[in-house]
Amino acid sequence: MNNPVVIGVVLAYFVLMFAIGAWANTKMKSAKEFLVAGQSLGFFVMAIASFSSIQSGWGMVGGTGQTYAWGLQALIAVGLLAPFGFAVAWFLLGSRLNWIGKKHRVYSVPDLIRVRFQDRTSHATMSVAIFIASIAYMTAQVTSIGVIISLLLGTSIPTSVWIGSMVVAAYTMAGGMLAAVWTDLVQGVLMVVMSVGLFFFAVQVAGGWHPMLDTISAGSAEMLSIDGVQAPTYIFAFGLLIFVGAVGQPQLLTKFLMLRDMTQLKWGAAVAGIAYAITTLFSVGIGLATRSMTLTGDAPELENIDDTAIWFLDSVTNPIVGGIALTGLLAAIMSSASSFITIGASSMMRDLPGAFGIKVVRELLWSRIASLTLVVLSVLLTLFLSQVVFLLGALGWAAFAAAIVGPVVMSIYWHRATATAATVTVAFAILGNMIITSLAARDIISVPAFMQVGGISLLVSIVLFYVVSLMTTNRHPDATLEFLYGGRSSVTDPRLSGGAAPTADTTTAASSQAGSTAASRRATSTAVSSRAASTERNDHV
Repeated sequence: MNNPVVIGVVLAYFVLMFAIGAWANTKMKSAKEFLVAGQSLGFFVMAIASFSSIQSGWGMVGGTGQTYAWGLQALIAVGLLAPFGFAVAWFLLGSRLNWIGKKHRVYSVPDLIRVRFQDRTSHATMSVAIFIASIAYMTAQVTSIGVIISLLLGTSIPTSVWIGSMVVAAYTMAGGMLAAVWTDLVQGVLMVVMSVGLFFFAVQVAGGWHPMLDTISAGSAEMLSIDGVQAPTYIFAFGLLIFVGAVGQPQLLTKFLMLRDMTQLKWGAAVAGIAYAITTLFSVGIGLATRSMTLTGDAPELENIDDTAIWFLDSVTNPIVGGIALTGLLAAIMSSASSFITIGASSMMRDLPGAFGIKVVRELLWSRIASLTLVVLSVLLTLFLSQVVFLLGALGWAAFAAAIVGPVVMSIYWHRATATAATVTVAFAILGNMIITSLAARDIISVPAFMQVGGISLLVSIVLFYVVSLMTTNRHPDATLEFLYGGRSSVTDPRLSGGAAPTADTTTAASSQAGSTAASRRATSTAVSSRAASTERNDHV
């Protein structure tokens, strides 16, 4: 593309990201600001940041390719169910996670495991899982960043990978999650505007909505059928993965820990869900328009469906419009990358050492070093071990969902959940998805067409967590819902201990029985405080 106007737009976008990072850097006082934005976000910023970190290159680029290949089924599996997943996450987890975060100074998903189970093994297992999956997610984002910047600036793929990665690393290292959420706000608004404009443009290029659908119906009627390209069981499992799996995404869950006021949660679900739904117009418009153009001979048959969005923007649109749109697509990818840099850095620098009782001093400095390390590892894997990208399906959305829905979501409602079940489930989620996806990618095993591995692994992980919990018990006396919602606080700032805890009415009859021994457990927790201290850390910056 290499157009002066396009290059100017890209550079202006980079400068804006740097400016936000520099501003956020002035607010950095401790790891609290770096990891959870100082728990200072209003609902609108938090909601837009939540949707934009979910609607990444996987959603925009991958979703467009799926629409090109599947048609209506892609819209049903992703576009329609994902917004409802936001609503479920908001109302199922929002107030509880926000309360727990302020009560126990929780900054990450592994922190939730630490407080709930008081167990080093499950804490360490979740820390390693989050770090591995973050690198895999980042590798896919870095690959997409390299391709888009190469088109925009005319540089080689390796050079483009380094340019894009260092831009994201720079503003994220400077301002941490505070910079990430505010850049996510800008990037999210840009995605919404771009999606609406390109939807109407793509439909117009294809001759209009009805002529476009008529062309597809005549040439590929199955693409407009609910039971068309993919088996219904596959679409059901995929839709279940998107809908239920939304509550297991760390880039969303950590946003609940950042909200300043729990009373604003009810508005966030609507804002995030509507914004996400609008951005699916990008995939619907370009995906269906390109399929229609392929059938009429105006577009080539794409061998790699992930090239659909980039081909359309590079070949069909005006160079300036296409360049600006590609910048918007770049924003979608960077919004997800910045969140995973911070999430992965927290697991590497704070959670994993803490699981072994190691106290990290100068957390802010080490958070930045860990962020740079994660980015460099992702770039090196992208450049020299391209097959790692194939692990995205295993270590991305599906792996996070399978690892988090049981150990985190179920455990904050179910008193019977155990640390052993959490450890086993997390290990299964990461290793199981990784092994199956790797073997299938190398044609060592063949997955039936009617099976969607991610959705099945999510269901298996939920059952596994339930069964193992029934077969095991927790050894630590503080591994209870009573402690989680009403136990002693590890918060050092007294302002964070205000408010009322959510009622633990879901503890059922066993909760009432536990209430009769609450006094003795409080006394016992004092006696074991020295043992728990190794898993409850103070900030040292």
